[in-house]
Amino acid sequence: MDTVWPRSILTRFSTIPANPREGDYNAPYNKLLHVLFPPDGPFAVGPQKHLIAESRDFLVEYQVFWGDVPVFILEIKTGPELGLVSAREEADLQIRRRLRDLIGICPLSKLHAISAIGTKLCFYTAEAGRAITPPRIVADDQLATDTAPLGRWDCDVLEAEGAARLKAVVHEIHQACAQLDPGEPLHFWIFS
Repeated sequence: MDTVWPRSILTRFSTIPANPREGDYNAPYNKLLHVLFPPDGPFAVGPQKHLIAESRDFLVEYQVFWGDVPVFILEIKTGPELGLVSAREEADLQIRRRLRDLIGICPLSKLHAISAIGTKLCFYTAEAGRAITPPRIVADDQLATDTAPLGRWDCDVLEAEGAARLKAVVHEIHQACAQLDPGEPLHFWIFS
């Protein structure tokens, strides 16, 4: 596991308590995003706070900006919520809303997003005029439909497969942004 990310990131994730609150994940993911999108380059990582009307709670998400437009979204929920169908459904609906809201201003042909429940990741993409992937599962009022199956959060950011998938998405974003402004140097850190 030590070769997946630099020790400083692994150390930060190790500070998450056994019974975490949502805010306990903010610092580790913030640190990880700043390594993947270094602050001395063309990207800026910014937490965004949104009121969830149904619950009067706030959703904190991270957006990565190229200039002043978003090119990546990360939303975080606590790890214990992974086993709750309703929590996964809420996470899925929230990320889909954000993708619909932001795809029109994203300068890239594809807007990537991740729903993180604890350290488990579900990867999403949106393209203007096309369906968001993975496809939405519509609830049936007569059936107990799992609209956000557990299997969609199929990798762990702290394990090799999850780290590799995240790095591949970040690399794609860096490459696409480099095409927007060829004069801007490409800053991407690959950890081996």
